[in-house]
Amino acid sequence: MKTNYSRVIGVDVASEELDIDDSEQKIAQAVPNTVAAVAKKLVARIKSPSNTLVVCEATGGYEHVLVDAMHEAGIPVCIANPRQVRDFAKGHGYLEKSDVIDARMIRRFGEDVEIHLTQQRCPEEKRHQALVRRRCQVIGLLNAERNRLAQTHDCYACELIELTILHLQTQLKSIDEQLEALLTERAKTDPKVNILLSVPGVGSITASTILAELPELGTLSRAQIAKLVGVAPIINQSGKSDKKRRARGGRSQVRCVLYMAAMSAAQHNPVIKRFYSGLRSRGKLAKVAQTASMRKLVTILNDMVRNGESWRKADVSLSK
Repeated sequence: MKTNYSRVIGVDVASEELDIDDSEQKIAQAVPNTVAAVAKKLVARIKSPSNTLVVCEATGGYEHVLVDAMHEAGIPVCIANPRQVRDFAKGHGYLEKSDVIDARMIRRFGEDVEIHLTQQRCPEEKRHQALVRRRCQVIGLLNAERNRLAQTHDCYACELIELTILHLQTQLKSIDEQLEALLTERAKTDPKVNILLSVPGVGSITASTILAELPELGTLSRAQIAKLVGVAPIINQSGKSDKKRRARGGRSQVRCVLYMAAMSAAQHNPVIKRFYSGLRSRGKLAKVAQTASMRKLVTILNDMVRNGESWRKADVSLSK
């Protein structure tokens, strides 16, 4: 057992119910996924909060009732990556899948694997994250509607699609304005905002997305932050075979904005521009050079946030 906690509780989260596996077997196996039920049947039965770890999987939002209740009660909580938990279960011979089995494997995952606690977010940070995610959804809807418009030939159907596109564009503009206002307000208390915005190529959307979806920035090593974003080349070697290393996995939403930021930085940021041009002059493919530039940019941002340095102080030392 790697955990330092004497008690670990695994929770399989569904929309209406929480399946629980308690290492001390003191909590019922099923609890309704409501604020009142979590407080009465889960939080109230944890007598030693500092020595108890609660682990659940990311479910797209259904886990927030549980996580918020744990944070309010001062109980350490971890939102685990579902893919990692599933691979862990398979590695222990569990090919079958059920809510009860999932809760048990989540608990064992928390006991055996080095985990990272989920940090509590203030209401402003939650709103910031919600707007960033809504912006991503709107962009996806806009792309889908534009594709439908290109394939539609009926005049009335085209008119309806155009109205939808107009509505989504208005919503996107409103979200961007809200994010700009949130950044301005957050900059008064969070120095990371001005540090990020000081970098040529990083705008308000990139900064908002990084703040909302990459809170680990500045706390990890260069290799760790690159792998977390999904821009680190993963080794694929066995015996005499050493295959091409590819970047995969990571947080796609952060990677998308970094892609655009790196494109802008390759034109306007002297460090990234020099780095990108050097790779291209050595015969690297444009996509390879672009991914390497994204990795370079995110590692620079990581160092700047960790050291509390703005671009003017950091651009020379961090580019080496």
